[in-house]
Amino acid sequence: MSDDVIEEIKSRVDLVNLMSEYVSLKPAGTNFRGLCPFHKEKTPSFFVSPDKGLWHCFGCLASGDLFTFVEKIEGIDFPEALKILALRAGVELKRFDRHLISQKTKLLDICDLSAKFYQRILNDSPLAEKARKYLMEERQLNKETLKEFELGFAPDRWDTLINFLIKRKFKEREIEMAGLVIKSTKRENQFYDRFRNRIIFPLSNIYGQVNGFTARIMPGIETKEGKYINTPETPIFNKRKILYGLDKARLAIREKNQAILVEGQMDVITCHQNGVKNVICSSGTALTEEQIKLLSRYTKNVILGFDLDVAGETATKRGVDLLLKEDFNVKILCLPAGKDPDECLRKDKKAWDEAASNPLPIMDYYFNLAFKSKDLNKIEEKKTISSILLPIIAKLGNSVEQNLWLKKLAKDISVEESFLYETFKKIRKNQREPRAVLEESKEFYDQSEKIGEFFLGLLMASKEGKEKFLKEATEEMFSKEIQRRAVGLMKKCYNESLNGQAEGAEVQRRSAEGTEEQKRRSAEGLARKVIDEEEIKKYFEYLGFITEIEFKDCKKEEKEKELKKFFIFLKKNYLKNQIKELESKIKEAEKKKEKEKIKFLTERANTFLKELTNLEKYTNEKNN
Repeated sequence: MSDDVIEEIKSRVDLVNLMSEYVSLKPAGTNFRGLCPFHKEKTPSFFVSPDKGLWHCFGCLASGDLFTFVEKIEGIDFPEALKILALRAGVELKRFDRHLISQKTKLLDICDLSAKFYQRILNDSPLAEKARKYLMEERQLNKETLKEFELGFAPDRWDTLINFLIKRKFKEREIEMAGLVIKSTKRENQFYDRFRNRIIFPLSNIYGQVNGFTARIMPGIETKEGKYINTPETPIFNKRKILYGLDKARLAIREKNQAILVEGQMDVITCHQNGVKNVICSSGTALTEEQIKLLSRYTKNVILGFDLDVAGETATKRGVDLLLKEDFNVKILCLPAGKDPDECLRKDKKAWDEAASNPLPIMDYYFNLAFKSKDLNKIEEKKTISSILLPIIAKLGNSVEQNLWLKKLAKDISVEESFLYETFKKIRKNQREPRAVLEESKEFYDQSEKIGEFFLGLLMASKEGKEKFLKEATEEMFSKEIQRRAVGLMKKCYNESLNGQAEGAEVQRRSAEGTEEQKRRSAEGLARKVIDEEEIKKYFEYLGFITEIEFKDCKKEEKEKELKKFFIFLKKNYLKNQIKELESKIKEAEKKKEKEKIKFLTERANTFLKELTNLEKYTNEKNN
């Protein structure tokens, strides 16, 4: 791939427009500023420089150009980012350029070709006659719509797709990885098509790249597999991260500042055919956190086009609860009884227009359902209403809104608000506890990252004990890459001082002596002397700054005590991770009956376990 192509893509893609699809940016002089999408923050530290074509976060220190941004935000490699941005820029790439070849791009190519193959069968093959009749006559879809959504058909045969793809030089293993064929349990090295006698709905990411498929069995045919089946999870497909139709709806969603979320693919397709373009669905899953995060890039206003249960913990209701927790403005599309969006648009467009013009706020909807057919003269009925509505109110993401709905509920059931509030507090506490358990690993990671910063900052400012900690600290003890680089540079600088390299010794001396301002400057000097990297220089400066803020009033003995405590935490965390990883490897070796490997791994695990036990013992003795 020539640099000319990359520069051409950069010249054609507006960096600010691209970033604005993920981050709310505001002008800051000649630059733009917003909240960083890569870490949680309340004060904007994410800057975009359109003149330089670069972005940088002064909080987490992430930085790069438009390619690195797409790679990082979408969790993809350079070849996929290149294809996405080339498509956006209208730049043609050579199909067999070696820079485009990766496992993921091969799988994307397989899915793209498969979608086109299925589409061609639906359009032209006699085998798809019933499917065409069903879609065009019963579901009233026109040819333009079938083409727009790339609908296809998989014939009732075992090897139609696999033979097509093998002829195009793809390997059976690659096709299996794309989720399109299944390996036979009866015949070795035998594969067969996953989808047979089904209407095919390609599932695309926001850039229109086909990642996977949903397949619907032909009407009137019974099957053990279910009416709909999806591509399994693959390196390019995770249904928790896909919103069906978003690639076609996102501009309309942004323009209207509103998304209509419906239940199924046919609902989405019929809406788009009838000019309602801001419609999407969650593609056979309850709404997930990943989908909600994706949707929040475009709007925080959602209209739900399906019925909701008011009580219980159904999967659908849990998804809606997530929307409320993330402070989305949620409303309900009140369609005529028994009609879904697809049927309503086909048979009663006027009813759809009326419902779409007057969606009901979701809390009003929940209140209406909870109070329906209830006798407010009966205490038990009032208890039932409050038991339904209080958990819902507790899940709202805005405390002011919570208070307003509590007041309304108290008034409607003629109960003192203070009585309701006591029950409400208990419910809210119980709801938080499971959440804390689910996010325990994430919180632990955040804690270890912060403790890593404190340890490095104190180590830079420390004189006594530096030798001991620098000898025992390893890069693997730190959770963040830049922390590993920092401790590596400090160890290198310290070793240089031992070898009589005066410059390294002087930098170390200055980092341990002098005023707090001098220490901060010496931190910057340390990085500048050892390695000429802007990122690491700023990180050392940042470590000096947070050390001054966090430990400003601590005495020397207290700092040394904290340094030791942080070191023990990081060491124990590292040992636990090593033991866990070795246990996993031992299980794999046991399955394969690799005796020598089991012995070697067990000895290593015992070494780490002994070291961890000694650390635990030391910690307990100090605490008692």
